[in-house]
Amino acid sequence: MWMHVKNYFKRISGHGRVLVALMLCAALAAAITYILFVQTQQILKQRLQERIVAIVSTIANEIDAADVDRTTQESDSNSVSLKKLVHQLENLRAANENIQYAYIMRRTSEPNTFEFVADADSLDSFEELDANQDGEVSDDEVAPLPGDPFDVSDYPALRDEAFYYPVAADELEKDQWSVQLSAYAPILDSRNDAIAIIGIDVVLDDFNERTQAMLRPFLLLILFLIFLLSLLTTTLVRIYNERVEAVKELDRQKDELLGIVSHQLATPISALKWDFEMLLDGDIGEVNKEQKDFFQKLQGVTAHLSDLVSMILDVSRIQLGRIKVDRTELDLNVFFGEVLNIMQSKAKEHKVKLTQAVQEKMSTGNLDKRLMLMITENLLSNAIKYTPEGGKVKLEVKVESGALKFSVSDTGCGIPKQDQDKIFGKLFRASNVRNVDGNGFGLYVVKGAVEAQGGTISFRSQENKGTTFSVELPLPQKS
Repeated sequence: MWMHVKNYFKRISGHGRVLVALMLCAALAAAITYILFVQTQQILKQRLQERIVAIVSTIANEIDAADVDRTTQESDSNSVSLKKLVHQLENLRAANENIQYAYIMRRTSEPNTFEFVADADSLDSFEELDANQDGEVSDDEVAPLPGDPFDVSDYPALRDEAFYYPVAADELEKDQWSVQLSAYAPILDSRNDAIAIIGIDVVLDDFNERTQAMLRPFLLLILFLIFLLSLLTTTLVRIYNERVEAVKELDRQKDELLGIVSHQLATPISALKWDFEMLLDGDIGEVNKEQKDFFQKLQGVTAHLSDLVSMILDVSRIQLGRIKVDRTELDLNVFFGEVLNIMQSKAKEHKVKLTQAVQEKMSTGNLDKRLMLMITENLLSNAIKYTPEGGKVKLEVKVESGALKFSVSDTGCGIPKQDQDKIFGKLFRASNVRNVDGNGFGLYVVKGAVEAQGGTISFRSQENKGTTFSVELPLPQKS
């Protein structure tokens, strides 16, 4: 996925990159803000849970289990035990202004139904229960009495945990009046058996405000960091674009210079070749054996120099995308026969066995002969050059499914694994062949010549065991 993002980033313009970078920064800021908000809420909630659990645990230890046992039904509303329990709950609520409800409940035979024992409002008068002072006590304002049932199916902490240990609800609850957090603790008898629970509902209407207050400094810091990051991103993208353009311009100038120099060198080198041929043929006058040997050596140097100039010209054309393809009808059997005849002498010179497996009676191909020579001679020459004495090089050729397919295999030094992804690069040479003569242009030119004709080239190699280069070229019909 990262590679797709990286490639996309490379394709868009400088301004586009800045915009994308800023959008990423904004998305990052939003994500960090959300995470911080959630974490802050969680921390605040945990602290509140710990606090109210401590409060409810303390009061649970002060409740007399005998008073709870003696308060079982509505008829106990005027009992001393109920009054004592209600008084304790009222004192608890009075000591903690955020506690809205305080109550005691016990289990019933129905797991999802508890019954009230006492509530802090169980003994309130009509006027005290009429919270909105409308002259009526609504169902929401009626205080529960001993024995009143209560559905606990929506309160898992109360139903499943409160009779075993002090616990706070996992989530805040919101009703029509306020936001609350509940906590419960078991009331134990003399045998340490839980006979009931005491519960409190704490009002937390300012919870979100307190969360935001804690979060605000973080937000300011994040916004400042995002601003710095955006500024740095904009600056870096601008510098990067300037560097890229500068490198492109230098590369273009270098290739143009190579092309100019090569063109300028090509003419005098060709003249030298002709001059040496005239000397060797005696057109200017007879030469003795010693002079002839000397001129032949110079002619070889000139031929090598001519090949190098041609190679540089081809590299320049490939780099600039100006390589010219001049397709002609090419007799493939004759062509590969000529190539093998040329390369056999080189193979013998290096004491390497050159074999072939060329399909008989291949169809003609509409290909560029110069580029084909460049491909085949470079591949075979490299195979011979990098194969030790006594080794083998094999050329396999066939026409199949409208394409020319050929491969060059050797038993040479192979290409180290760490070099294989760079082997077609300009001026690159594998790390295990630095002691062998070469200029690093060959495979770069081969790849350019193959792709210029719409073909593909691939290879497989194993260090110290050999390499096989495979080429596939479409054979278009002559129009």
